[in-house]
Amino acid sequence: MRPPCLLQVLFEHRSAHRQQRIPSGGVVRSQGHQQRQRHDAREGRRLGPGAAIAVSPDVCRSGDRRSGVLRSGDDVTRPARSDTPAAAGTPRWWYYVARLKIEDRRVTEVEEIAYEREPNAFGADPANLTLADRIFDTLLPESERSTRAQLFDIANKYFDAVAQRINYRDVPWHPECQRIELGVFTVNAPRTAGSCGGEFQVPSVKWNVENQRFYIADVERGVVLAVGNFMTPPEYPTNNGSVVTEVFKVQDGMIRHIHAFFRGNGQPKSGWGSGPGS
Repeated sequence: MRPPCLLQVLFEHRSAHRQQRIPSGGVVRSQGHQQRQRHDAREGRRLGPGAAIAVSPDVCRSGDRRSGVLRSGDDVTRPARSDTPAAAGTPRWWYYVARLKIEDRRVTEVEEIAYEREPNAFGADPANLTLADRIFDTLLPESERSTRAQLFDIANKYFDAVAQRINYRDVPWHPECQRIELGVFTVNAPRTAGSCGGEFQVPSVKWNVENQRFYIADVERGVVLAVGNFMTPPEYPTNNGSVVTEVFKVQDGMIRHIHAFFRGNGQPKSGWGSGPGS
């Protein structure tokens, strides 16, 4: 399936949630991890193993080009807390990421993570986020492209540096590398002035990264999507462990941009892959 078609499938999937409809279709494996039950569960419907999702017959026929990055959230009216209901019509936003596996124009796997940021917690307010940096959709000159295998290898080196299995200097950092976690710049910023590699000079910047999974490598754009379980190391018990989705922009064989998404309150297991943290 061509990329625009896959993006349309993703929009169709989100639309099914928002309209509280899941048409009959092929059986999919579905695993979701949320801080609270999402709004579809509160309405009496919850995606679980064996849920059926079908792609609309027209979902792959349109030729329009959609953005590859969705806004991080879904506006729904819902209680802020069990004892403090939100005013009617007040939108609530949370971070949301979904991985869909498409086979024969059918959704066969759904992996979802949602996180509602608590007041004063780490991360930007998702209601204030806009489209991601256009650098992710920028085509690279052929001379600056890496192969699919090279892209996965570069992403894996980053995970190995986080786990201190290799020296952070062995990771190919771009001179203009930026890293964003939950909408917050964590390097080259007033409060965090270090570089992408320089932050690893602090010994406590360590998580035991296990169950690395690599799903997308866009050679033309130099974009890699990977998932890893960042597990709390015994020597740094206050490092919050979580399943982290990382999107890398690789240019000329070097990591230029990183977007990281995870549940700020922790997530010990993903429900996918194998080994520790699965």
